[in-house]
Amino acid sequence: MTTVLDSRLLGDVLRDILRPFDLPPVEDVATRRRLARTLLSGRDNGSFDGLALAYAVIAFCASTEDDTARVLEALRDNADALVLDGVLGGYVLLPCAQDGQLALARDLYEQLGLDVWMGVTWAPRRDLAAARATAQDVLRIASRRAPGVYELRNVLADFAVLRQPHVAERLARVIEPVVAQRPLLDALRAFIGEDGNRTAAARRLDIHRSTLDHRLRLIERLTGCRPTSPRALLTLSVALTAHSAPDVPLPPTH
Repeated sequence: MTTVLDSRLLGDVLRDILRPFDLPPVEDVATRRRLARTLLSGRDNGSFDGLALAYAVIAFCASTEDDTARVLEALRDNADALVLDGVLGGYVLLPCAQDGQLALARDLYEQLGLDVWMGVTWAPRRDLAAARATAQDVLRIASRRAPGVYELRNVLADFAVLRQPHVAERLARVIEPVVAQRPLLDALRAFIGEDGNRTAAARRLDIHRSTLDHRLRLIERLTGCRPTSPRALLTLSVALTAHSAPDVPLPPTH
């Protein structure tokens, strides 16, 4: 039978295993940046003593340089954080046990109190380069949505398309006629944002519901996909991602 004391001792041991003991001083920002770049690029040969065995990988972006600076300021006193920063975004590595990455990212997001976007994943040190690529793609998709914390499971369909360029190209062609007409594009985005609720979408656009219905019929005529069908709406949503998923402003890792 495990006692409370046993549980605390085990927790202390696990924290010690995951904590990077011998990192440079907190104020040595440049060295921490180099460590983060090396780990995220996949050039870690296991020679860095004292680093954690696994990390939460958080790719983030903000809408202004000031907000990015506030993110970095919030992380400056975190002795465990490795940060690779850019002008409007960056990467954060935080020591993390498996399945703990979402809680860490949400805690950071709530601490910031800013409109920032985060794509988060987890990996042991040897797989951090692949985890970085996943977090970056999750962030690309999430940056078109409301600010917040996103994992791969939140954007699976869009992610799959981004990883298949030939599929993404075909879907982008399907949605192009809609993208070319701003009222139709706004109607589709609002309809997707309200999960197919026409009343809520019309309210968001400040138009009559019959006007929205007319625009949805035009979208169907142009694309062959009926937006009021859940399956077709998913296709249209993914097509929008394929057409306009932005390149997020993240620093290079090579």
